Amino acid sequence: MLDDRLLGRTFINPSSIATGVVELFGVYYHYQIEGDAGAGDLLEIIRITPLALIVRVADRRLDY
Repeated sequence: MLDDRLLGRTFINPSSIATGVVELFGVYYHYQIEGDAGAGDLLEIIRITPLALIVRVADRRLDY
């Protein structure tokens, strides 16, 4: 079951590795970073697949 409530959620990248595991709502999810990201970057969930959450560095600009 894909969890659409995760779309747009953000979390801090714990390492500079392109994949990892994050705990959200008490559930552990695998994630894969799309593009470049370093440790400490704010990541945003942009897609959900059965195998992993696809994330990218969050844009710091406001959306109107």
